[in-house]
Amino acid sequence: MSLLIRTAKEVHSQASLLLSAASGEPLKLQTLGSQTLDPDDVALAHQYLQQPEQWYQNKIVVRYEEAFARWNGSRHAFAFASGREALSACLGALGLRPGEEVVLPGYTCVVVPNALLFAGLRPVYADIELETFGPSAESVFSRVTSRTKAVLLHHLYGLISRDYQKIVEGCHKRGILVIEDCAQATGAELHGHKVGLLGDVAFYSSEQSKVFNTIQGGMAVTENAALASALAQIQSKAPWPDRFHVNGLLHQTIRNYYRFKHPQRLWLGSFAELLHGGRKVISTTDADERGERPPHYGRRLAAPQAALGINQLAKLDDYNQRRRDTAARWEKWCLKRGYTPPLVIPGSLPVYLRYPFLADPATKADLSWSKKELGVELGVWFVSQLHPAQNRLVPGCPKAETAVARCVNLPGLLF
Repeated sequence: MSLLIRTAKEVHSQASLLLSAASGEPLKLQTLGSQTLDPDDVALAHQYLQQPEQWYQNKIVVRYEEAFARWNGSRHAFAFASGREALSACLGALGLRPGEEVVLPGYTCVVVPNALLFAGLRPVYADIELETFGPSAESVFSRVTSRTKAVLLHHLYGLISRDYQKIVEGCHKRGILVIEDCAQATGAELHGHKVGLLGDVAFYSSEQSKVFNTIQGGMAVTENAALASALAQIQSKAPWPDRFHVNGLLHQTIRNYYRFKHPQRLWLGSFAELLHGGRKVISTTDADERGERPPHYGRRLAAPQAALGINQLAKLDDYNQRRRDTAARWEKWCLKRGYTPPLVIPGSLPVYLRYPFLADPATKADLSWSKKELGVELGVWFVSQLHPAQNRLVPGCPKAETAVARCVNLPGLLF
C-alpha cells in the first residue's frame, strides 16, 4: 500500500475517532493485540534493524529455546517461525503418514487443520464443550477409528481444557498420540505444571495476538528423547525466513507498540502506521483461509524474534498474573450481568489471553455497546468453526456452532 493511501486512511481514522468522541464513545480503547510489548522490546527491534548481519545467528535461537524450556518445565524445545510451522514440525516428528486420521476440535483456527492437510493427513472434527471451549472427551472418542493415529487437544483463551486429563489418559490407553495446542495458553498450569507436558508433543505461539509476542513465532516441545531428535532434525533442515520477512517483523514490532500499547497511542499510532505500516506482516491470509500451502512454509525462527522472545519471557509471569487480576474483574462483571463465567477446572491456573463468555447472537453481532459501556475492544473469536474462514464448514459439531454464534471475549490485559 502506498504512503499516500496509508496517509489518507490515517486521516480518515482520526476523523472517525473525533466523531465517535462527539457521540459519547471513549477515544482510547483497550485493545486486544500486542499487549506485552514495551519500550525495551521496541529498543531491541531498532537495534536489530541496524544490525542485519545478526539476523541469522543460531546461538541466539538456541539461547531462547533453552530459556523457554527452563521456564516451561520442558525437557526439549525447538523454535520455528510460527505456531503453525511448529505444529507442522510436530506432525513430522510423530511420523504420521498421509491418509491417517487426526481428531481435533471443530472450533479452532484454520491454520491448524491446514497443517494437517499439508502433511496429507485427514482431519476428523470432534465437538467442544461450552465451559472452557475445549474438545469434549465424549465427542473425541466417538470419532476414533482404526485409522486414528493422533488427537489434537487445545487450550483456548488461556483456559485449561475441561477434559484435558481425561482425553490424554484415554488416548494413551488406546495407543493414540496426543498433540497439545497451547498457542493461546502459554504459562497456564494444572497441578503446578504448565500445559504442554502431558501430551507427546506440544506447540506454542508468540504471534501478535497471543499471550506473549514476537509478532510471529512458534515453539515445539516434547519430553521424549526420540521425538526431540526428530524435531531437531526437522529444524536443522528448515530454511531461515528471508530478509524481507524479518525486516517486516521488526518494523511491525515498533508499529504495534505505538498502535496498540503506548499511552499516547491515539495519536502516535497513526505516525507509527505511516512510518512502519508499509512493511506489515499478515498472520492469516486469504490463501490460508482457502487452505493453500504458503510457499515459505516450514521455516525456523530468526534471531531477532528469538531475542524478543527472551525479553518477553522475562516478564511473562508478571503479565500472566495481571491477566488473572483482570479476569477477576470480568468475572464480577459477568455475574452482575447474568453471564456465566468460564470454568476454571480444579487445580488449574489459567492465563486468560481473553475472557470468554456466551452472549446472545444479537450481542455478538453488534459490539458497539462494549465501547461505550466498558471502553474496550471486544473480541469475536471465533467467527466460524475454522476461524476466520467462513466457507469451510464443519458438520456434526452443534456446540461449536453455538460458540460461533454466541461467544465473545474481553481483553485479558487492561492499561
